[in-house]
Amino acid sequence: MKKIPHIARLTLVLLIPLLFLSYDDTKDFETAKNLDIFYSLFTEISNSYVDELAPGDIMGRTITEMLKTLDPYTNFIPESDVERYTMMTKGEYGGIGATVAERNNLLMIVDILDNSPAASSGLRVGDFIVEVDGHSIENQPSEESKELLQGQAGTTLRIGILRNGERKSFAIERKKIQLTSVPYYGMISNDFGYVKLNEFSQDCANDVLSACTELTTNKGAKGLVLDLRDNPGGLLIEAIKIVNMFVPKGERIVYTKGQNTTENSKFSTMAEPFNTTIPLVVLVNSHSASASEIVSGALQDLDRAVVIGEQTFGKGLVQTRKELSHNCLLKITTSKYYIPSGRCIQKLDYSHRDAQGNPTIVPDSLQRTFYTRNHRPVKDGGGIIPDVVVAEDTSSALLKTLTKEFVLFDFVNATYSAGDTALIRPKTFKFSDNDYKKFIDFYNTVQNSINSESEKSLKQLAEQAQKEQFNIAIDIQNLQKQIKAQRQAQLQSDKTKISNALEMLIIKHLYNERGLIEHRLNNDPYITTAQEYLQNSDRYKQVLLGKK
Repeated sequence: MKKIPHIARLTLVLLIPLLFLSYDDTKDFETAKNLDIFYSLFTEISNSYVDELAPGDIMGRTITEMLKTLDPYTNFIPESDVERYTMMTKGEYGGIGATVAERNNLLMIVDILDNSPAASSGLRVGDFIVEVDGHSIENQPSEESKELLQGQAGTTLRIGILRNGERKSFAIERKKIQLTSVPYYGMISNDFGYVKLNEFSQDCANDVLSACTELTTNKGAKGLVLDLRDNPGGLLIEAIKIVNMFVPKGERIVYTKGQNTTENSKFSTMAEPFNTTIPLVVLVNSHSASASEIVSGALQDLDRAVVIGEQTFGKGLVQTRKELSHNCLLKITTSKYYIPSGRCIQKLDYSHRDAQGNPTIVPDSLQRTFYTRNHRPVKDGGGIIPDVVVAEDTSSALLKTLTKEFVLFDFVNATYSAGDTALIRPKTFKFSDNDYKKFIDFYNTVQNSINSESEKSLKQLAEQAQKEQFNIAIDIQNLQKQIKAQRQAQLQSDKTKISNALEMLIIKHLYNERGLIEHRLNNDPYITTAQEYLQNSDRYKQVLLGKK
């Protein structure tokens, strides 16, 4: 192996004194000293280790481990991933329009977009992808395999799939896939409109504005519901534009503060609003994060909307894109978000970790109190706490097992097809008792392949007992029989929850996301609660005045 030239180390040493011209002496001395130590270490390992090493691989692992000590949002993006990263931040990419999930060390297609390359090529939900461009992806890391499906629009890839035990091959041309930021909007009653926003991608504020304009101008909506549930966030500027729709020009919405004062910024509304008086409800849950929390939190701080749902995720960290040498990028957390009341919504403290290395959570006793414009108390350090709490319906242990083991998915995929849309409509479909009997019959044919966490633990116990020569095989078999018997009883006690889950899967299977949203609006406690406050103007105003 060639040795790394010593001139590189000499260059580093000569540059070290230059650092002292503009930065804190003590900190920069430590930085320069440790860089020199690291360079010496890296050089010796590369040149002297018993086996030949690839410097790039060593450095890649080193960078990964270093960033793990910071937060999950600070990421190094090598040159090979820059194009994909740039496309994804814009909300578009070259792909085939199929959603995949890992199953049995393969990628299985679980959803296909309408009018996508995957749909027109003949791929089906339930197909297993086993090969991409002549390379087997069996037992390969799922993230790396997924990336193979994406690429430049207009390029062609060949996919090998496994369908009902038979291998097939498809040549598919990638196309630009525009992710839909507003998959659905419509009237939920004669008086109130509803807008679902999935993510804060480029130009999503225009989509929200178009939806709200249509609902108020053409449909006669007298109040609006903005649904940010399960919205992970995205572009800050789009969040500010959406808040700007409902508050006057010149309102400060967000400011950021970090160690480096050059990263500190203030963001205010800059345009004339869409409507500053129309009653507004914002729906959030525990998966609403980042830009979703800025929108819901700013509207709450300014007493412009009633926030309904669950406490949000609590991501108040700002990431900035930094260009590195050799066409690489660094997405780095540079500051924290602060919303109009002055509170920060960040929940986890990555600079202070517990004995297991997990980030700490600010205890309730140390959370600070801030005040909205109407002097309502609000807390920092834990996301956005809704004005009106509506708890999510929790899944049972059995339902989680049936979902994780793809039992529900397999039943729906095997039982329902496109032809069923003639009988099944999103707004009116109910999973009947007779439908549930069909599911039980299906379950009984596959139950031996289902492994709950208890059954996995029993299997591990049996293997370990055999190694240690303990004769408990009969006892384990009896326990397995008891689990199966009790599961049959759970299938009846959890019938309502399982039926509801199957109902939604069927609608999603037949009508995609838009149909699913339309279906859920009929029996959604969040929507019901939102309508209660919009219908009662006194009750709505009392929340904003702190008199609920």
